[in-house]
Amino acid sequence: MEKKIRVTINKSAFDIIESDVQSFKITKNYLINYIFDILKEEKIETFHQDEEKKEIIQFNLNKKNKNIYYDILFENNIQIEAEFIRKMIYRYTYQSKSSRELFLYRDIVDRLKYSIKNRRVIKINFDDDRKTSILPFYIGTSKLELGNYIFCYDLLEDRYKNYKLSNFKSIFITQEKREWQNKEFINNVIKNFDPFLSQGKKIKAILSEEGKKILSTIALNRPETISCNGDIYEFKCSEQQAKRYFAYFFNEIEILEPLSLREWFIEKYRSALRIYENTKTK
Repeated sequence: MEKKIRVTINKSAFDIIESDVQSFKITKNYLINYIFDILKEEKIETFHQDEEKKEIIQFNLNKKNKNIYYDILFENNIQIEAEFIRKMIYRYTYQSKSSRELFLYRDIVDRLKYSIKNRRVIKINFDDDRKTSILPFYIGTSKLELGNYIFCYDLLEDRYKNYKLSNFKSIFITQEKREWQNKEFINNVIKNFDPFLSQGKKIKAILSEEGKKILSTIALNRPETISCNGDIYEFKCSEQQAKRYFAYFFNEIEILEPLSLREWFIEKYRSALRIYENTKTK
């Protein structure tokens, strides 16, 4: 017989659970069971609840947790089951998103740390079934603490890359050891970590007045401004970062350099125009 548990939590915690289920591509049942499994013996202080609006979260204990559930309640002298579960949920949701990600991927994170320390090559399976082999250097967090990235050298692509931790399905630690090449570059990336590996890269662009307002408003993935001369800006920015960030600007920006990035935006706008022109004639 299933053990179904219902817990009332504040809306902000509920929304985080709902968001993480989508972001990390897992079920709510898996997430709450995982939280229980990891935190079941941790002494957690009562969290202050300052929201009036509440939501009900419901889940079934999996077989592993169900077998030990009542023993855990007895050993910890738990009188109110819902409060016990609620404190664990708050312990999880009151962390930043990047910390919650490290919590959920702790097994992979531990093995990555081992590989980094021992200079081991690892094989990665991604969620989309891609595979590669890397030499990992560092687990870095985005500036807004929204996610974690693995800075590494991809042996198949023969270049330095950052991979999102949340895209990892599994990793395998090989026996192959490799010393770090270009240590100065690696240490500089670690010291000034950014997910887009923008070190030594820059773009030049013209911003309209509205473009300047957008730049000051949108913080996610915003590149560092190197210089500003009237409407002409230089940014410390890789092409990958520029494609993500400046796509919001539409006609409020003109990319000047590099030419490869300028051509990419031109082709994207031409492609969009063709779609709209074809729709208009239907």
